[in-house]
Amino acid sequence: MIVPDVPIRLVDMIGSALMIVFSFLCVRRAVRLRRSQADNVVWTYMLWLCCCLAGFAVSRSGGHILKQFFSLAGRPDLWDGLRPFAGGINTFLLIIVAAATLFFNRVWHVYQQITMDRRALQDTHQELLALNQDLEKRIQDRTDALIHQEKQMAHADRLASIGKLSSGIAHEINNPLGVIQGYTQLLLRGESEDSQRRKDLQVILKHAQSCKSIVEDLLNFARRSQPEMADLNIHEVIEETLVFVQHRSKMENIRIYKEFSQNMPNIRMDEKKIKQVLVNLLMNAAHAVEQDGTITIATRFDESNRRLEIDIADNGYGIEEKNLTRIFDPFFTTKSTGEGTGLGLAVSYGIAKSHGGDIRVQSRVGKGSVFTLLLPVSDSEGGGANG
Repeated sequence: MIVPDVPIRLVDMIGSALMIVFSFLCVRRAVRLRRSQADNVVWTYMLWLCCCLAGFAVSRSGGHILKQFFSLAGRPDLWDGLRPFAGGINTFLLIIVAAATLFFNRVWHVYQQITMDRRALQDTHQELLALNQDLEKRIQDRTDALIHQEKQMAHADRLASIGKLSSGIAHEINNPLGVIQGYTQLLLRGESEDSQRRKDLQVILKHAQSCKSIVEDLLNFARRSQPEMADLNIHEVIEETLVFVQHRSKMENIRIYKEFSQNMPNIRMDEKKIKQVLVNLLMNAAHAVEQDGTITIATRFDESNRRLEIDIADNGYGIEEKNLTRIFDPFFTTKSTGEGTGLGLAVSYGIAKSHGGDIRVQSRVGKGSVFTLLLPVSDSEGGGANG
């Protein structure tokens, strides 16, 4: 029994046709990829390869189809004449594919090198940008520091000039005030308790004592004596200051909270002067809360900067932003006439600076203020920690 070969020939022809279709679909896909990433050399190579293989598929499959067609038509001699041409075309296309592969292999290595160089340039560009930003930041920080130093020097010169003037005025006023107080007290001894003259003399004495207090503030501001340093426990100094302030001021309705940090080192300071600073800050806080509010005293040790930080916070009205840069200026005050001389913070600021420290303030209107006293701690003091 002889099996007919027609089905086999049909399968061969259909397979050859499908090879042509698939090869052109590959070319179409390669064209789309090439358009989506025009700078990608891989897709360029794939497009060339697909075009060459599509040509090979047309030549090879077309030859198979013609061969089967001539065979079915009974003219195999015609295929014998075309076979050398089809073979030559196939060989030529395969040579092109091989040449394109070798060419793109070299191009691929060059492309990879260019890509690596571009990435290196991008990384270098980013590093230069980072260095430039860091340099700009350092320049800005240095400029800000110089401006701050210039302001401090100008402030110090202004304080020195005002101090000399205040000292001269205070000494000139102090002696007459002493005489007025002395003679007023002598006159009071001869007056009865319910006489109008005694009441008038008491008014004179009260205002003379007020002037005396202002003169003492002027003298304290003018004095620039060297601090008498001693190793002290800052918590003990704060406690003693609180006792003094609470006995001398009307603070019955003010709630005072203490948030003392543990392991605070002893510090070298002038006890009297630091107490004076704390008294001024506490009195300002008490005035801000108007005898009915909250004052919080917090301490901490900033080990990285080697300094103690003492916060005195209140929930009073706060300080307007326009006044924050002036609160340490001599004679500047927001209190009513007769309630303050404007020297308390200026004196406190000078004391903090004489200890190598500083006073900083943060305030929000309607929320309150926080004054922070900064006092440096030397390496030799850091070991004597206390609770």
